[in-house]
Amino acid sequence: MKKYFLLFFFFLVSFSLVFSQSLVEAAKKERERRKKIKKKVPVITNENIGKIKKGKGYGYIISSARSSDFSTSVPEISDKQNYEDWHRRYLRILKEIEEMEKIFKSEKKKLDDLIFRFKITNNPNEKFSLPAKISKQEKEVAKLNEKLKKLRKKLEDFKEEARQAGVPPGYLR
Repeated sequence: MKKYFLLFFFFLVSFSLVFSQSLVEAAKKERERRKKIKKKVPVITNENIGKIKKGKGYGYIISSARSSDFSTSVPEISDKQNYEDWHRRYLRILKEIEEMEKIFKSEKKKLDDLIFRFKITNNPNEKFSLPAKISKQEKEVAKLNEKLKKLRKKLEDFKEEARQAGVPPGYLR
């Protein structure tokens, strides 16, 4: 066992030494990569915040603890109310799904009970009548399952619609 361990360790060390890259080589490659970059992207700090125009793709880096120096844009009240409307609609869909799940579970339990009764009964009349009831219940459970799938799809579509409308994710939770 020790032989195999030492052999493995030897191959591991030799492999890492053969394929390692020196720090000097890495620095040279990085310098070459930076020279090839045509467009220089400015880094926005507190010192040059007024000199660079806001534009697409620029963000702000706050390098001091004083955030009061910056003007922050707070959504207007109408936006907040709009977001709250989105939240109410989201909760309404969640409630529909929850209610449908309760109905589905109860109908599924009824189906399971019918199947159990069919398996344990010795009464010939029940053996004859239960398959029709089971079939009817299976169809009902399948319909409810489809409705539940549609509601879940509706929820996913709603989330996507809200995202496209610019609603922050926190308002939907």
